[in-house]
Amino acid sequence: MDLKEAKIQIAHLKEQLEIEKALNDVAFEAIGIFDEDLKCVAANAEAVHVLGYTSEELLHLTAFDFLAKESHSTAKENASKGLTEPYFATCKRKDGTFFPAEVRANNVILKGRKFRATAMRDLTFSRAMETDLADALYELELIFSNCKVGLMLLTGGRYLRRANQALADVLGYASPDELKGISMRQLHISLDKYDEFGETIYPELAHGKPLKFEYQMRRQDGNAIWCSFTGQAIDRNVPANLYKGVLWVIDDITKRKAKEEYLLRMATTDDLTGALHRKEFFRRIEYLTDDVDQESLKCSVLMIDLDNFKNINDTYGHEAGDAVLRDFATLCREQLRDNDLFARVGGEEFAVFLPQTTRYKAVQVAERLRKNFADKDTIYCGNFVRCTISIGVSGATSEYVETEELLRSADQRLYKAKESGRNTVVFFDE
Repeated sequence: MDLKEAKIQIAHLKEQLEIEKALNDVAFEAIGIFDEDLKCVAANAEAVHVLGYTSEELLHLTAFDFLAKESHSTAKENASKGLTEPYFATCKRKDGTFFPAEVRANNVILKGRKFRATAMRDLTFSRAMETDLADALYELELIFSNCKVGLMLLTGGRYLRRANQALADVLGYASPDELKGISMRQLHISLDKYDEFGETIYPELAHGKPLKFEYQMRRQDGNAIWCSFTGQAIDRNVPANLYKGVLWVIDDITKRKAKEEYLLRMATTDDLTGALHRKEFFRRIEYLTDDVDQESLKCSVLMIDLDNFKNINDTYGHEAGDAVLRDFATLCREQLRDNDLFARVGGEEFAVFLPQTTRYKAVQVAERLRKNFADKDTIYCGNFVRCTISIGVSGATSEYVETEELLRSADQRLYKAKESGRNTVVFFDE
């Protein structure tokens, strides 16, 4: 070999050494080479950093100087058997502090001699993270289990994966375990509602924002309850994959809704008969007729007065009169449609607004009410109290365009009905 070739090989060896040193220095694991007596013969930069020794100090120590006593036997056994499976050990730094580590080793032959190449990974940070995570999960579990509102986690297409005791209480189950795995079909008040929820509300969760609304659910006993819902997708992507899970926060608001409905009834209906108050009656008419032309609306109005009502109060007492008013209101609710407006506008005077009803149809409704009430007796304290009604009818024709005119016309015709002998329906002008 001439001098030139030797220089090239030397340069190549130096380059290889530099590469190996670079790999050695950037390794994330502490690497050491130990002889048959487990004395350290070489170590990388990470070993120096982790163990706190200098490179020179490491070369005078054995593997047992880096291990806590409880890990000596494991290291000795693995080395003697040449095991390569990773194991956990407690390692010791120069300053005497200990830290958890994952150790992996393998026997190697260098220049005809057997050595033990060992890699050690410091687990201090990961163990701390695991501990913090375990603590956080425990805290979340405490919150989930002891939260006073219902919590429900759905996964896999609206199946209940987890629930807390508060939700079980709301839905009438003994424990959350009884709810685990059930389909939301069992908690909706009907299959149609389940389908509607899945088509309209549920997909909105994919936008990533929480949803808040009020909704009826079904308890285990079959009764419906009102609940407030707040829900959000588990998946943070937008659109979110709802199959991964949705968390719902649910609170029973049945009592609050009942109180709201009671207050609404008190504010809008007559306490004795349940009919609308006069003010609410006109407010709803305005709402129904706002921006709707008269031709398409085809509305009609009935003005009704109970005949000789004062005589009933004078003869049987005011409580008997109240019973007659209640019976009449009940009859009207039975005979009228859900979208018809029925109101008490005076002591014994009532009004009915019939949307999408011609005057001809309105007269038929009026005659049916008059006849049925005339045939009905109110039984009060053993007395059979009979009463009749007079009705004025007006309908939306070319002559009566405005709703106010319809009401005024119906009232005038009611007056004519009273003049005509009562217990009659008047629907034309003389």
